[in-house]
Amino acid sequence: MAMNLDDIRYFRKVAETLNVTRASEALGITQPALSYSLKRLENEIGDELIIRKKNGVELSKLGEEFYKRSVNLINEWENIQNLITSEGEDAKGEFSIGIHPSVALYSLDKFLPHLTKEFPLIDFKFVHGLSREMTEKVISWEIDFGIVVNPIKYPDLVIKELCRDEVTLFHKTKCRNKLIFDPKLAQSQDILKRLNAKGLGTEGKINSGNLEVIADLVEQGLGYGVLPSRVAANHKGLKKLAGSPVYHDKICLVYRPEKHKNPISRRILELIKSSKF
Repeated sequence: MAMNLDDIRYFRKVAETLNVTRASEALGITQPALSYSLKRLENEIGDELIIRKKNGVELSKLGEEFYKRSVNLINEWENIQNLITSEGEDAKGEFSIGIHPSVALYSLDKFLPHLTKEFPLIDFKFVHGLSREMTEKVISWEIDFGIVVNPIKYPDLVIKELCRDEVTLFHKTKCRNKLIFDPKLAQSQDILKRLNAKGLGTEGKINSGNLEVIADLVEQGLGYGVLPSRVAANHKGLKKLAGSPVYHDKICLVYRPEKHKNPISRRILELIKSSKF
């Protein structure tokens, strides 16, 4: 059989969600493309893996067994892809790290120089997005590591706290009475809820999905920005608004231990964990 690894990964996502539509959204592919992938995998195996129903799908008995074995199958394939041909400076391979762009700006310099110095021939691929998306990619075996904010707990997911931060309101000495924030972040929603409970309002809002843009707008005096302290520290003249709500963040390294059994992979984890954030 000439199975496609992506087909197996896609099947795993369907098996975990039991819904083709939700699985296609999580994978970032169209529903017809996912359905075609599932049919192709079933043709290769020679029997159905999922049973389609009105409100979703369920796994066939073969599908349940294949799902269990696909964990080891994907793990072994990842080990082959990350095959270490040697040790030390001659080690070769590729590792993927999921991280929010703003977290990357204040954290990569803490460990990446050490990684590239010790393993100059290893390729490092960064995948950027919201922390919850990066955690999901680690869980679904799509990336090797994640450096994420406030990760969810999940069976077999190792979570190692690297540092802490706090999210609150920042401003310039003179600024407009507008609130600038990313509405997709749970931290923003929590702070907004607490501001409303105190009856503290502003004259309009400015939304952006990029924390660096928000910090830049605050630096221009366009309003009060909901920002992590580590992001605000990279911009001149931003001050915490006295008495404003504070949301405490944990920045963590997350990974599946099954994917990191070779000595180089374990060494990379050690270097990240021991870095001073």
